[in-house]
Amino acid sequence: MQGRKTFRREQKMTTTCKELSSPAELLQHIRKQSILVVGDLILDQYIYGKTERTSPEAPVPVVLYERERVVAGGAANVARNAACFGCRVSCIGVIGEDKGGEQLLSLLREEGIHCESIISLAGRPTTIKTRIISQNQQILRLDREVTQPLPGSLEERLCETVCRALHDFGAIVVSDYAKGLLSDRLLGQLFAHAAQSNKPVFVDPKGRDYRRYRGAFAITPNAREAAEASGIATDSEEGTLRAAAAIRDVTGCQYVIITRGPKGVAVVGPDNSPLFVPTRAREVFDVTGAGDTFIAFLAMSVAGGLPIETAAQLANAAAGIVVGKVGAATVSFEELLSTLQPETVNKKLVSPTDLHELGERLRASRKRIVFTNGCFDFLHAGHVALLQEAKRFGDVLVVAVNTDNMITKIKGAPRPILKLPDRLRLLSAIEAVDYIVPFDEETPHTLLSELRPDVLVKGRNYTLDQVEGREVVESYGGSVVLLETMEAFSTKALIDRHRHPQKS
Repeated sequence: MQGRKTFRREQKMTTTCKELSSPAELLQHIRKQSILVVGDLILDQYIYGKTERTSPEAPVPVVLYERERVVAGGAANVARNAACFGCRVSCIGVIGEDKGGEQLLSLLREEGIHCESIISLAGRPTTIKTRIISQNQQILRLDREVTQPLPGSLEERLCETVCRALHDFGAIVVSDYAKGLLSDRLLGQLFAHAAQSNKPVFVDPKGRDYRRYRGAFAITPNAREAAEASGIATDSEEGTLRAAAAIRDVTGCQYVIITRGPKGVAVVGPDNSPLFVPTRAREVFDVTGAGDTFIAFLAMSVAGGLPIETAAQLANAAAGIVVGKVGAATVSFEELLSTLQPETVNKKLVSPTDLHELGERLRASRKRIVFTNGCFDFLHAGHVALLQEAKRFGDVLVVAVNTDNMITKIKGAPRPILKLPDRLRLLSAIEAVDYIVPFDEETPHTLLSELRPDVLVKGRNYTLDQVEGREVVESYGGSVVLLETMEAFSTKALIDRHRHPQKS
């Protein structure tokens, strides 16, 4: 079947990426791109509690409520992933005139996502997925949604908005959750205008009829979705290739990229020759939102000039990080960079948003948590001695490290001497350090509130009253320990000695 005219890559688009000499430079380039996300906006609600008994009324667990949180889901999670990595992102979709819609808008705006084209619709609720979580396991999901097509006047308004906006972005992501937004008419106009502007459109599909996606540059079903759409089993590489080829025939798209969970990713292009990208082995806690992360990083990478095969590998690495977290999550620059660095860094690096779940897991395993924080610039013997001594106060040592921007703000230029990737690599090589979390705030208060360590350790160059976060730790029964430091090995002393050596 003949497809619509679609995006065609020009050779010059990859020139910039070829000139980049390091993984850090490559990722910095990718995060400068701009992405337009069009699709079904969802609010993901997570309710956490303890499960210690079953109900006398029915054979179901009783969950004792502890806390809850909400995050952006669906197309909003795609936008969130791109924005949290640093891209300029705009989102187009529909929400209800209700509390859920207000929460979702607030979450997106907090991430710097442009929401001017999100329409609030009276009489149609915001789509909300509520998940009950206990002991890091999802027990139940409750959906609140309306999936009927939008009114014709609103459809026309959305068509005009999409076609007017897409010219200003490097790539467009269509995130289809079958909630009624993405009509055939809207998709048809989107693909036509994208082709005229030579903009790549990436589709995360839904349903069995993929003919509605004709004109897409790339379509990214998972293995189950690809099997349902093609009628071909995808439990083997041969079957996966045949399913991808069938989808390409129906849609006329340039690439079908099938995500296969622990089996990795299959990329099938114009000549039907496949590239199978393996997945790095890691512990899986939750696959929620992994597809959103994958397509966000795929679009960012192609917008930045990467070949689709390389972009798929990078997107697969990002999705692999997300499945190690609980709930719809994002990937930080440092986390993705660490996958391209020595394995020890990748094993120890966590993001600030993961600290609550990390603390819960460690406490469930009866581990005593020790926390310390600092710049760790110009890493020296004094740092190593303090970290080794700190580990003696517990089972797990978590080290929070200031970002480059925050060190410059606190210490002044030309600090830091060592950039963050180098400091992470050095800290990861210290056996006493179990986890490292980069943070971009002046104090560790938020980190401490999320992790709730048993012990906060600082050097005796501080007094108890000077320790930032002391009141947080003591509020829940934790303790603060001050350790002796090696004054001769302070960072300032070493830098001064280096700049002003004594004459012999």
